[in-house]
Amino acid sequence: MPAERVKRNTESAAPKKKGALPRTTPKKDTSRTKKTDILISIKTPHIDNIVSRIKNHEFRKYLIPGIVQRMWFYVSSPDQTLRYIAVVSNGKTPGQIEKENGIGNADFNKGLKAVPYAYEILHLYRLHVPLPIAKLREDHGISPPQRYAYVPEALFEQVVLEDQELLF
Repeated sequence: MPAERVKRNTESAAPKKKGALPRTTPKKDTSRTKKTDILISIKTPHIDNIVSRIKNHEFRKYLIPGIVQRMWFYVSSPDQTLRYIAVVSNGKTPGQIEKENGIGNADFNKGLKAVPYAYEILHLYRLHVPLPIAKLREDHGISPPQRYAYVPEALFEQVVLEDQELLF
């Protein structure tokens, strides 16, 4: 996409509705995303275990594209807030977790978990200013993801990783 934007003519060739006002504020572009970053929902007990480092892998039913480097954790109800960003490994399959000391790791390696993929949490950042779902929806058109969603570029630019609190 070119660095310069083409200014659109506000006058339209199509007839205007009677009493309609011309658009003065551009609609937010929420379509551009960072393919290296995904937003996923997580329940409070699971994120608490990750923060306390007793859980060091996030287990999922799906393989995330190998280009993904970070998971942005939206903590689901009752919190409903984007609070953490994790730098993660590529997906692992049963038998590939080297250290089995984290919650679920040994069972995953034995194929006893109902999920086929694990993502190691390499680093975890806590947002200095957590973002509630109402703000995410209003500013970025984000709803809580059922699976995962790519992080919009505008959100990626708003939340600078290096400015957040590195937990580990």
